[in-house]
Amino acid sequence: MSSPDGKERKLAPFEYDYESLRIGGLAFAVVLFALGVLLILSKTHSKNLNQKCQAPGDEEAQAENLMVAKGKEI
Repeated sequence: MSSPDGKERKLAPFEYDYESLRIGGLAFAVVLFALGVLLILSKTHSKNLNQKCQAPGDEEAQAENLMVAKGKEI
């Protein structure tokens, strides 16, 4: 490649294509975000299938009730 004054310019061995890099990074971020949302929703959905509707803080109380119930059976 020659410059306006007629001298040859040496090209850099690697130059970033910032537009493609930005678009690729944005697409990657969207995919990771969507996977995170799906993971969270799948965990809450599987909890709802296994349990009746309960308040979010009831897991500890349920675990204590389960331990007490198991202790009475023995």
